[in-house]
Amino acid sequence: RRVGIEMGQFIRTVKMPKQPPDTEKTDRDRIKALMEGHGKERLSHIRAEMEKVMMDDVSVFRHKEGLEEALEKIRTLQERYRRISVHDKGACFNRDLLDAVELRNMLDLAEVIAFGALHREESRGAHSREDFPKRDDKTFLSHSMFRYAAEEGPRYFTKPVKITRFEPKERTY
Repeated sequence: RRVGIEMGQFIRTVKMPKQPPDTEKTDRDRIKALMEGHGKERLSHIRAEMEKVMMDDVSVFRHKEGLEEALEKIRTLQERYRRISVHDKGACFNRDLLDAVELRNMLDLAEVIAFGALHREESRGAHSREDFPKRDDKTFLSHSMFRYAAEEGPRYFTKPVKITRFEPKERTY
């Protein structure tokens, strides 16, 4: 119950971010471009490659070189995504279109995950950096936050952790 009250208090202190102008038009334009596109790239190939990159280089055990390689591959997949084609041109129950929209979102999220893992040079919880095996509370006792702009990609910033009832400590198993 206490956590819920603290979260409620926090939410009241945060201003809503400004929404880009005419987001509905942006989404309509994206869907229109997908439906009218005649690219040669296949959704299934891009998705399979993204899954492989995330499993091989951004999985449980990570290191700088693998994360940098993953980011490069993900950004290449994002470029290839611009050349996809939605084969089902129907306006009702279009699974092909839904898969295309979801893949774009997954590629953006994959980029943010790899980008964040690269910036957090420590191991903490499920984030395990082989090149930084120790937890570093002095530098990284913070929330990793991101804002994503399509033109710029992810922007990384941190938010301080407010320590309340439980002091953070290293997990040992």
